[in-house]
Amino acid sequence: MATLALSGIRDRTLHNSTKSFLAEDEGIRALAHMWTRHHLWLPYAAGAFLAMLAVAVVVGVEQWGGRIGLAIAGGAIAAMASTEYRILALTSEGLVLLRSSRVRQKATELIERLPSSIEIAPVGGNLVMTDWRVGSVVYSVMKRHQAAIVAMSQQ
Repeated sequence: MATLALSGIRDRTLHNSTKSFLAEDEGIRALAHMWTRHHLWLPYAAGAFLAMLAVAVVVGVEQWGGRIGLAIAGGAIAAMASTEYRILALTSEGLVLLRSSRVRQKATELIERLPSSIEIAPVGGNLVMTDWRVGSVVYSVMKRHQAAIVAMSQQ
């Protein structure tokens, strides 16, 4: 199989951080950054929005634009906190699942080496991302990682 082409700083960061968790002689053939959200993320984010709106009123933020801005920030932080970011890597030794940082596409921990029999299949999507089932978990994957996840699903 061909070596992985790295097109930018983000790809190099993703590749180098993933490589640091692998064996010295283990090569990376494909990488996909993906995420999954807790099934109650929307009520959680809406609750945080409302709570921050109430706090803004209580502490004396007078303009509605400021109140709404703080509430949106609270909701966005809650949504981000309920999201789990992962990296799926196809290496010369098989599939590897790693934890990714919340802000940058950077591997932070090796979670597990996946069995070769694991099912990787598309389950939905839209113009900018596709949902893929990896084992029993559904992950959202940006289109820029589509070719990598398709290659992994065909292994």
